[in-house]
Order: sequence, then C-alpha cells, then structure tokens
Amino acid sequence: MDSLTVSSLSSTPGSELSTDEMKLLAKLEEQNRLLETDSKSLYSVNGVLRNPTSPKTFSLEENIWENVINEWEDWSKRKVGQIKVLTRRGVPAHLRAMVWQLLCDSGNVSVRPQYSDLLKSSSPSETLIHRDLTRTFPHHQLFHNHQSISKETLFNVLKAYSVLDQEIGYCKGSVFIVGLLLTQMAEEEAFCVFVRLMKDFRMRELYKSSRDELGCCIYQFDSMIKEQLPELHSHFQTQGFQTSVFSSSWFYSIFLSSLPISAAMRIFDIFMCEGLEIVFRVGLAVLDMKQTELIKLDNEGMMKCLQNLESWESNPDLMIEAAYQIKYNGSQMKQFRKDYEAIKAKELEEQEELKGLCSENKHLKHRLAILERRCSEKLVSQLRKELEKTQLNIASSQNALKEMQANTSQLEEISAAPDEHSVLYLRTELISCRLREAEALTELKQLKNHIKDMDEKLQVLCGGQQRVSSTQNDLQVELLSTRLKETLTQAILKESRHALMQLQTQNEIHRNQLKRTEAHVSSQRDHLQELTSHNKDLHSQLQQIRCHFLAVQNKWKGNEDGDAGNLIERLQKQITELQIQIQTFSKCAPSSCQPSTSASLEHKDT
Repeated sequence: MDSLTVSSLSSTPGSELSTDEMKLLAKLEEQNRLLETDSKSLYSVNGVLRNPTSPKTFSLEENIWENVINEWEDWSKRKVGQIKVLTRRGVPAHLRAMVWQLLCDSGNVSVRPQYSDLLKSSSPSETLIHRDLTRTFPHHQLFHNHQSISKETLFNVLKAYSVLDQEIGYCKGSVFIVGLLLTQMAEEEAFCVFVRLMKDFRMRELYKSSRDELGCCIYQFDSMIKEQLPELHSHFQTQGFQTSVFSSSWFYSIFLSSLPISAAMRIFDIFMCEGLEIVFRVGLAVLDMKQTELIKLDNEGMMKCLQNLESWESNPDLMIEAAYQIKYNGSQMKQFRKDYEAIKAKELEEQEELKGLCSENKHLKHRLAILERRCSEKLVSQLRKELEKTQLNIASSQNALKEMQANTSQLEEISAAPDEHSVLYLRTELISCRLREAEALTELKQLKNHIKDMDEKLQVLCGGQQRVSSTQNDLQVELLSTRLKETLTQAILKESRHALMQLQTQNEIHRNQLKRTEAHVSSQRDHLQELTSHNKDLHSQLQQIRCHFLAVQNKWKGNEDGDAGNLIERLQKQITELQIQIQTFSKCAPSSCQPSTSASLEHKDT
C-alpha cells in the first residue's frame, strides 16, 4: 500500500452524522470532485476550506478529524478524497500522531512485539548511527525545538530497524524522519510507523544501496523541470548543474533537512496521505518560485540558494498552494518511469557488455602474460643454452690457446737447446768425427815420422856422399823437398776434408731442425687461422646474443617480474665476461705466434 490513494472511493452515504457534519461533508465531496478534474479547483470553492491561506476554523475541522479518527474504517474505504482535502489543509497538532498512525496502518505492524528484542541485538551500523547523531542532533532545528527527543530514543529506533532490515541497515536521511516521528509519538509507536513507511511508502527502495528508486525519482523530477521550467533546465545544463545535487536530500528526508519545521511538517502530513507525489510538487514549486534568481547564479550560488528556504517558515500555506498549482500527471510519471527503466536496462546491458569485455580483456591479459612468460622462459632458456655453448667454445678456444702457447714454448726451448734425439745424433756424429780425426792425426803422425826418416836419410846421404857432384845433390834435395811439400800438402788436404766433413754434418743437422721447425710453424699457423675464424664466430654469436638480449630487454621494459630482471642482469654480466675473455684471447693470440716466426727466420738466415 503506497498511500490511501490506492483505495477506491465509494459514493455510498456515510455513517449517521449530524446535519452540520452532513453539510460539511457535502462541501468536501464537491471539493474532492473538482480536485480530481482540476487541482486548482481546491482554491475556487466557497466555504470553510475555500483557500489554504485563509484563516482556519480548527474547531470545526478538529471535530471532523475526531470523527474521521473514530470512524476511520469507513472513511478509509469510502472517503479517501475527503481525507486528502483535510490533510492538505493540515492535521491538528494534537491529533497528528493518531492520524499518522491511521494513515500508514501502523497498528497492524507484525514486528511491534519484537521491538525490545531488537534493541538487545547488536547492529553493524551502530558506529555510523552514533557518528551521524553526534554531527546532526545538536545542530538541527528539529531537535532544538523539541526537547522531548533524546539522543538515546532516536538511536534506539534507528538501531532496531537496522537490526530488523539488515539489507538496508541505516541511511542518513532516516534520522530526520524518525526524529519527526518522535516529536509526535512514543518510541515504540514511532518505530512501527517508520517500519510501515519503509515498507509501503517506497522509502525502503529509496534507501537501497543500488539507488535505483532514487535515480528514477530524480529522473522523473528532472523530466518535469525540463517540461515545465525549460529555461531553468537549460541553465542547469549550461552550468553542468546536476538535479541530483540538491534533490537527493529532498527525497531522502521529505524536505525535513531543508525546510523550516513548520513547513516540513505540513508536507509530511500530505506525504503520509498521498506518498511521494508531494515531494515532486513542492520541489518543482520551489524551483518555479526561485527561477528568476537561479538563472543569474553559478553552481555554488544555486546550491546556496536552494539550501536557504527559511522564507517559508511564516507562511507554509503559500508553499502548499504553489505546490498544487504544479501540473502532475500520473500517467506521464509512469511513462517517465518506463523511460528511466529503459535507460537503466540499456545501461545495464552496456555494463554487462562492458563487464564481459573487461572479463575477456582480463582473460586475454592473463593469457598474454602466460604466453609472454612462456616466451620469455623459452627465450631465456635459449639464451642460456647459447651462453653455455659460447662458454664451452671459449673454454675450448682457451685450451687451444694454451696448447698453442705450450707448443710455442717448446719451439723456443728447442731453438735454445736441442731435444734428446738431436743430442744423441750429434753425439754419434761427434764420435765418428773424432774417430776420423784420430785416424787423420795418426796418418799425420806417420807422415811426420816418415818425413823425419827422410830428413835423417838426407843428412846421411849428404854426409856420406860428399863427393857426389853438386848437380846430383841439388836434384836429390829438390826431389826430397818436393816430396815433403807433397806430403805436407796431403796432410793439409786431409785436415781440410775433415773440417769440411764436420761442417757438412752440422749443416745437415741444422737443415733437419729447420725442416721440422718450419713444419711445426706451418701447422701452428693453420691452427692460429682456425682459432681466428673461431674467434670471429664467437664475436658474431656474441653480437646475436646481444641483439636477443636488447630485444628481450625492450620487451620486458617496465615489467615487474623480478626473477626475469635478475636473470637478465646475470646474462649481461656473463656477456661482459665473455667480451673480456675474447679481448684477452685477441691480445694473446698474435703474441703467441711471434717466437716461432722469429725462430724460422733465424733458421732461414742460417
């Protein structure tokens, strides 16, 4: 049940009343009939209820309200229009509590016996309620003018409902409604009325966290502004001033947080009878009356203007009169609701589509991350294998370089001192030369002995044959001297031959050593060329690894994967080490071939 407006009116006569009451009711029925055809007719009928701004004769109206209270069941079924008219005129203050309870049917609230048990339970909203009460209770006029409201009773009602309806819990606007109820009735009665308001007066939908009902009300209100106050609506659009900025609190608190208490209470009377329609009417009336002022202001000025509604405190009837001069079409409001629901459905569809796209995007990002991780792992593994292969090649190159350096050292040692085979060969040659020398010396000794004998014979012949002619002696002397020269010449020839044989032997030894050295140098040169080409290959591999590394580094730039970053740093260090080793290898390789080359040149010179 939204309000009493949902009940059907009946034209059957009322219960037994006095003649005066029957005349008054006849006038009220006529006013109600005119009201349903034109809302402005409320103010064109002569009589006690001629104009809301006219002086009230509450003595008669109080009697009628007392009759309404006493005969509520009959009035609520058949005379809803009369109740509307009476409510718009205002409910007497001392009857307001009873009338509100009857209007919302709070006597049939099933949770009334549970109130004390609800207070004993704990609520997750208690901290929030305490905080809002601390900020709102001491400052708002509603609580200043009614000392009967205590912070404790207000907290109890709010807490009890937050325990009862945990989906809604506590909403900030409810503190004003509960506070107003407590100014008119007891704590438990206020709780029951508040429960009925939340359930049957769309307040629960307004307070939901989804804010769908509030959004619908604001959309309807904005559509009414656009239709009835187009100039002001255009100014709002130009300034970027959203209707929800000022109207949300109007719907949340039924103007209790914005209007003076006297005016707000009159609006709440009508709200209890007709529902949220009065909020739309009063809100549009406020904008209509302040339109000229609002059009001249910016956002901040418009907000301050709409918060300053104290001018209606002295004459709330003027506000009610202006509210019912506003056009309000129920079918049009239903159409606005359908339009809003269509917009929300489209937005929901777009949100679902966007959610699906976000989910798909998230899934694709996850897959991309997995693929990048796999690709990076594969690339890192490949780089690691290439690095290991390069390290092995460097190690083999270093081993080959060491071997070449060892061979070079051996060549240098060979050039400095012959090996065992050469020494043995030279010893054999030396022994044979010495033997030949001994033979030559023996022959030379024999020749010297023979020459000595010849000298002795010559001397004998010279002494024994003095008488021989000088010519014969000269010939013999010349013959002997010639033979002696021949013998000496033969001895010199033998010595020269012996020296020549020694020189030939040494030449043969050096020639053999030179051949072996040249062969080894040639093999070392071939090996050096192989190492040089291998070094070039290593350089090209290093360049490829560096290109892979730069590609991976550019691809992983900004990535938060710490392990991959550490691995890249290690790879970079290893590449630097490889560069140093290659530079060392490049420096060592040319120097290692110099001794063998110099040795070969020495042998060639020899």
